[in-house]
Amino acid sequence: MQLSDWQRKRSTIGLTPLIDVVFLLLIFFMLASTFLKFSAVPVSGARAGGATGSLSEIALIKLRGIEDIRVNGVGIKLDGLQGQIAELVTKGVTRAVLQPVEGAKVQDLVKVLELTRKTALKSVVVVR
Repeated sequence: MQLSDWQRKRSTIGLTPLIDVVFLLLIFFMLASTFLKFSAVPVSGARAGGATGSLSEIALIKLRGIEDIRVNGVGIKLDGLQGQIAELVTKGVTRAVLQPVEGAKVQDLVKVLELTRKTALKSVVVVR
């Protein structure tokens, strides 16, 4: 009687499913990410002591949506915002108060902030 050594059968793990999963994850993360250049909008807090100057130097910008912006009660579109502010600057306006109304999107607020930053206004304050 001959007894042979029992040998353990080695099972091979197929790498094909693993590679498929890795490529699926790669495709998912490539499609889920954005390739836009993000820029920061500097925001500073209020200073102690209150504001100086008159109310005629301040413009009120109410933001309801990207297509519904009111500057001192006058409804304008986003593309006309810089022109309206330039017109107010010639009348002596130096600062603006930006008030997003409930339902306004953060992206719309950032777009308006970027446009007002390109104008001749000295400061823009965001309020609730």
